[in-house]
Order: sequence, then structure tokens, then C-alpha cells
Amino acid sequence: MAKCVRVERGNAEAERRKLLAAGLLDNSYAPAQSAGFVYFAVKGSPSGMELVEKKLVKRAVAAGPFAAMLEGKLTVREMAALVKSFDMVGDIAVVEVPPELEAKEKLIAGAIMGAHRNVLVVAKKTGGTSGEFRIRPVSVIAGEQRTSTLYREGGCGFELDLNETYFSPRLGTERGRLCALVKPGEKVLVPFAGVGPFAIRIAKAVPSAHVVGIELNPQACAFFRRNVARNRCANVDVVEGDAAKLLPGKYAGWADRAAMPLPKDAAEFLANVIPCLKRGGMLHYYSFGSADAPFEAAEKQVKEAASACGREARVVFSRVVRPYSKETEQAVVDAEIL
Repeated sequence: MAKCVRVERGNAEAERRKLLAAGLLDNSYAPAQSAGFVYFAVKGSPSGMELVEKKLVKRAVAAGPFAAMLEGKLTVREMAALVKSFDMVGDIAVVEVPPELEAKEKLIAGAIMGAHRNVLVVAKKTGGTSGEFRIRPVSVIAGEQRTSTLYREGGCGFELDLNETYFSPRLGTERGRLCALVKPGEKVLVPFAGVGPFAIRIAKAVPSAHVVGIELNPQACAFFRRNVARNRCANVDVVEGDAAKLLPGKYAGWADRAAMPLPKDAAEFLANVIPCLKRGGMLHYYSFGSADAPFEAAEKQVKEAASACGREARVVFSRVVRPYSKETEQAVVDAEIL
């Protein structure tokens, strides 16, 4: 038996569209007709509609591009403006809705939930990354009314709240790359640790490593501590505070490796982090660069900062982590600090 709404046959298509736009239509069941009525399976409790229990035929809805589900529902101009990709953070789809499509945002959200059965929340970006804690705010437009979730990556689980912490699922491949580079027994420093994805993944991959994660945001630190416990990482120290004030401090010459997952304004902290590295230690420096020369500025920043600290930086690897815009790319530079 499925939970359904019963609507008059003459209004069935209009009501179906309303349910779809609100993200309430359960397309895993085929609708049924009886005595002048149509029955649609629903995922919630639509206000003002009669709910009944009815035996419906279960059907498999192929997961596919949600844009295909919007053909005929959006105009040609609207389809051209539609942003057809989105980030998945746990069971939350984080979408970008252009201003010209804001009136159709619930229709778009309904299509995403219809095409992707694992999506329980659709949230739209409502501003750029800003503030002391680098948070990019979102608001829920369909599904469960929450911005918290459990994100899984590399055999680890991370609790987080999109409106309280910074988090990017697009760095998953990069986190995996670093896990493969860390050697047994290494001491690894992760300033700007957030909810702990770099620190915890490294600690889980190399149990003999000692990882220290530093994070300024109290909410992110609270999630970081819970994630350390969730993933049973006894080899991670969570340090709440400002990296600019804490480093180098007691970590001077301590680290075999340091990862700086702060692409914006990271150059300002190189003078704090580089002295924490042993001679021959490895720095993983993340930065934004131009699409034409994504590594040029980052490599220069690392070399100049090392020189100012009385050290030498030897760049051993550079790669584009992800495109950020048509003009900008996020890159990583690996440098041995001598």
C-alpha cells in the first residue's frame, strides 16, 4: 500500500505538476485511476489534499539527468539558463538557481528529487563564500527542512551543517591523493581543518600517523570532534583556534607534512605554516589561479614565503583541483621545504 492523494481526473495533470514542483510526488509508483479519480503516490503530506492508502504498482524510475525531466516544462530560454550540475553533500543536493529561474525553483528541485532517489533535500545557494568562517549560505527549497547531513567519503563519515561550516565535496579526489602520499609515522599538520575531512581521511588511511587539525570556527570544531569520534581516530588532535596566532608556536619544526585547504587568502598564512615543517617537509598549498596560468601565482607565493622564512621551496608537483569559473581554477602546489 502506498500513501496517495486522490484528485479528480479532470484536474489530474495540474495537480501532478503541483506535486512535482513541491517535491512531493513519489515517482517510484505508477498512478492509478478509479471511478473518476486519479491516485498519485506522495512522499509528504500535501496541505489541502485528501490522503488515502491505495495499492499502486511499484515502478523503477531510471536515475538520469534531471534536466531531461524539465523538457517541455521550461521554455527554450529557461532551459538554456538552467545550471545542469549540482553538488551532492550527503543526501542534500546543492544547486545554483539563476535569478531568471527563481520562480521555477521548486519545479527544478522536484525534477532533481525525481531523477535522483538518494536526494532528500534540495538547497539553493543564496550567496557567495564570505565571512570569517568562509561559509556559503543555502536555503532549502524542497524536501526535508534541514541543512545538516552525513557525508561519506573514502570509508569515512562526516557530520556537518552547510549553514554553519565550510565544506566542499569537490576536494574528495585531492583528499584521496594526500592519503596515498602520507608515510607511516608521519606528523601531519592541517590548519583550516573544517569538520575534519583532510585530517580524518589521512588518519584513517595511515593509523600510525599523528595528525593535528586546527580550526577557528567553533561550530566546525564541534563537528570535527564528533567526526573524530565517529571514525574512531585516536591519532587526530583537534585544536580550536586561530592558525595565525597558534602557528608556529609549539609546532615549529614539528611537521613532516602540512596541507593548507584554504584556497582564498592562503598566502597570508604561509609565514605561519612554513616554519612548522621539518627540513625536507612537504607543503600542499591550495590556491586560486587564472585559467591560463593556474600555478604561476601559487608557485611564486610559496617560493617567496619560504625565502622570507630563511627556507627554500622546491616545487615537485602541481595540478588543477577543479575549475572555479571560466577565468579561475583552483590548483594545488606540492613543495618540498628545505
